[in-house]
Amino acid sequence: MAPDSLNTNKNTNANEQINPDVIKSIVNKESTSCDDMSLLERIEDLKSVQSVISKQYSDLELKRKELESQQKKLEETSEKFRGRTIELFGKIVDLKRAKKIITQQNEQLEKQQYEIEIQQSQLENTNQKFRDRTIELFGKMTDLKKAKKTISLQNEELEVQRKKLHELNASKDKFFSIIAHDLRNPIAGFLNLTEILSENFHTFSENESKEFIDIMNQASKQLYNLLENLLQWSRSQTGSIPFEPKYTSIKKIVENTIDLLMVNIENKKIKVYIKIDDQCHVYVDENMITTVIRNLVTNAIKFSNSEGTITIRAELNESFVVVSIIDNGVGMTKEDQEKLFRIDQHHTTPGTSDEKGTGLGLILCKEFVERNGGKIWVESDLNKGSTFNFTLPKFQTS
Repeated sequence: MAPDSLNTNKNTNANEQINPDVIKSIVNKESTSCDDMSLLERIEDLKSVQSVISKQYSDLELKRKELESQQKKLEETSEKFRGRTIELFGKIVDLKRAKKIITQQNEQLEKQQYEIEIQQSQLENTNQKFRDRTIELFGKMTDLKKAKKTISLQNEELEVQRKKLHELNASKDKFFSIIAHDLRNPIAGFLNLTEILSENFHTFSENESKEFIDIMNQASKQLYNLLENLLQWSRSQTGSIPFEPKYTSIKKIVENTIDLLMVNIENKKIKVYIKIDDQCHVYVDENMITTVIRNLVTNAIKFSNSEGTITIRAELNESFVVVSIIDNGVGMTKEDQEKLFRIDQHHTTPGTSDEKGTGLGLILCKEFVERNGGKIWVESDLNKGSTFNFTLPKFQTS
């Protein structure tokens, strides 16, 4: 805008200095009244014209230079514009290429997305099938666990039944063994004694007859004890023994038992010591515990030497009583101790006076003590005697 403004101002100055009418007047003067004008005036006029023309030329030259400068700037601007245009064109071309590439990539992405959607749909179907299968398997696993638990319980029951069957078989073997040997032999011996006494009664002296009668009496007592134990044991196996616990004096049971066995005690000249407080009461089935004490005292007599000692004591604890039957007899080894109280082990040892036994009494003791909520065990050293201990409840238990 600046060059145009400058050009306008210059034209205005030229118009002010040269008037076309003046030039025309000069020419006309020259043609019409050339002769009349003076040469001096004509020269002055020509100088004026020349000055105006020179001034206009200078202005035109300046204008030309300005135009050249503007043209140069325009060319530079055009060159920059062409460079920028080429650059922009390159970018446009690149942009088109990029747009084309992006379009192709979008198409590929759409295709891949479509494929992914199909795969996702298939995956969801697979996952659903997997979930259904998992639920099914979980149900089967639950059923399997239940079945496994049921089988485990059944196996435990079978194991219990197996043990019971084993015990029953052992009990049956024990029963037949007692009948075949332990019961048969005393009866046979008793019959032999009665037969000898019957056939030779008139030939025997009074002392000999008394000796045979004492032997028969001893044999009959042993036979009675054996039959009593056998009867009690068979009843315990069939569950036909009533369980009727009540508060009773343990000292009273011991004293009554000693009275029944006094003949055997006196025969071996054994001293018996009862160390039980009069106020020591237990909550038990009296008949069962009487059987236990009778068998344990009989056992102590059997394995005591002549003029030995037997001590029966009871110690009070917080909720139970510990009853101990102690003898200073022959004792037993650890191996023999492990065979006691077991129906599957046939363990019997003759007493110090060759008394016979079946081992059934101790088995019966264990069953009756446990039936009354107690425990039984033995402490013994060979040739030093034995101590049989068992616990009984002081109070009624649920």
